[in-house]
Amino acid sequence: MKKFRLVVCVLATMMFATAGCSSNSASHDTKPKITSKTRDKISEYEGVIKTARNLNESGNYKASNKALNGIRIADLSDHGFGSLKTEYFQLQKSNDAFLLKKAKKQNQTSNATNSNGGTTNLSTNSSFSNYPKFAGDYEFYNYDPDRLQSDLVIDSDGTVLQENTDGTSFHGVATISGYSQGGILSYDVTTDTNKTKSINSNVKVTVTWSNGQNETYYGYTSYDGNSVLTDGKSYDGDLVNEVWVKY
Repeated sequence: MKKFRLVVCVLATMMFATAGCSSNSASHDTKPKITSKTRDKISEYEGVIKTARNLNESGNYKASNKALNGIRIADLSDHGFGSLKTEYFQLQKSNDAFLLKKAKKQNQTSNATNSNGGTTNLSTNSSFSNYPKFAGDYEFYNYDPDRLQSDLVIDSDGTVLQENTDGTSFHGVATISGYSQGGILSYDVTTDTNKTKSINSNVKVTVTWSNGQNETYYGYTSYDGNSVLTDGKSYDGDLVNEVWVKY
């Protein structure tokens, strides 16, 4: 009888161990698989990153950022794109750091005179220290290669750099202040579509460009937690003129 009980115990142990292995195997099978379509997209983006990296290393920072526009940022959050996402943002920030440095120098020159023959105050300021979440790198929402806007960078000292689809850039200085107002036109940026909505602003950002022109944006936080800037103006009937999303 003791021998029989021992055999039963051994068999039970073996069955339990086998079941455990099956369970672990099943859990591994639930992990997302990289499809051939995804592999093709990863391969394509690796080529874009390589081009952007080479341009960055050779000092062509504008061209490097322009190359990065060939990558759809939303794709970088998908399974398998982790390393590409890391390098994408490292390159973006490296490019922006050098371009902002150049913009600061240009602002100092523009403080003396602007393209209209007058003087423009492009002195830096500390206003963003009260609203740090609205400083940083923004992408033009509803990106259209036929439109000029591509990327917007606002430094913590208010220096602003707008990069354009044609390789040019604008520079200036921004100030920010609290501003609560409803009914301002924007996009529903959480849908990845051109669906519009009315938002309640939290802040107002006023940009003085080097040519002496001023532009106003209204800032708020989207449902997914991103900082958003909109000028609240309609464009082409049912679109919004300028909406920027911080990433």
